[in-house]
Amino acid sequence: MKNLMLAASGAVLFFATSCTKQEKTVVTDSNNDTVAVVNSETRTLTESEAKAKVDQAKADLDAAIKKGDKKAEEASRKALADANMAWDNAKVAMGNVANDVKAGVDSAKQDMRTAAQNTKEAINKTAQDAKEASKKATENAKDAYNNALEKAKAK
Repeated sequence: MKNLMLAASGAVLFFATSCTKQEKTVVTDSNNDTVAVVNSETRTLTESEAKAKVDQAKADLDAAIKKGDKKAEEASRKALADANMAWDNAKVAMGNVANDVKAGVDSAKQDMRTAAQNTKEAINKTAQDAKEASKKATENAKDAYNNALEKAKAK
C-alpha cells in the first residue's frame, strides 16, 4: 500500500509539473485575410526549471549592468522579476500538490481503517451466526436422538 501511495504521489507531482496549454492565434489583416498563424505552448515550470530561469535572469542582469546598457538592464530587471514570480508560483504549486497528496494519503488510510473494521465486524458476525447454527443443529440432533430413543422404548 505504501508503494501504491508513493507511486500515486509521484504521478500527481509529475502531472502537476508537466501541464501544457496549447494556443493557436490567427493574425488577420483589415480584409480578414490570414497573415499568420501562431501556435504557442505554455506549460507549468517545475521548481528547478523556475530556479534556473531566475539564475539566468540574474546573470543577464549582471551582464547588462557590467556593459552599462540601461535598456538591457531595465529589460533584465523585468525578466528577473518575472522569473522570481514564476519561481514563487512553482513553489506554491508544488506545496499545494504535496498537501493534496498528503490529504489523499490520509483519506486512504482512514478508508483502509474503516474497511478493516467493517471486515472484522463481518467476520465476527459470521462466526457468531455459525456458532449459533451449530448449537441449534446439535440441539436438533439431540432432540431427534431422544425422540428416537423414546420411540424405541415404547415398542
